Amino acid sequence: MTSQRWMLAFCFSLASGTMQMNNTKVIQNTCRTFGSGVVQPFSGSSFYVRSNCPFTLTRFTHNRVECDITTRRGDNGLLVRVEIIINKVRTVVQNGSILVEKKSISFTTASTLN
Repeated sequence: MTSQRWMLAFCFSLASGTMQMNNTKVIQNTCRTFGSGVVQPFSGSSFYVRSNCPFTLTRFTHNRVECDITTRRGDNGLLVRVEIIINKVRTVVQNGSILVEKKSISFTTASTLN
């Protein structure tokens, strides 16, 4: 897997709020969104955001890596766009497509990684 795809997979794990390490589920220092507008920030208390405006899910810098994850919901409350920027490299998930720097990419399935 290229470093760009590893970085994208890492950010997806951050956005989902879970990461698998040594078959142990780790949920630590994560902000997540689910359902039709429920957001659960780092503190763990949930609240409802009813808006179709862009919403910054998280923004942080760690070991000189800058990460910014922004989401936008449709009128029905479901996610319609996720934008992940890592060190100025923009990845957009929208309409079932993944675009990295405006170029479409696809992931191989787990069975073809061997």
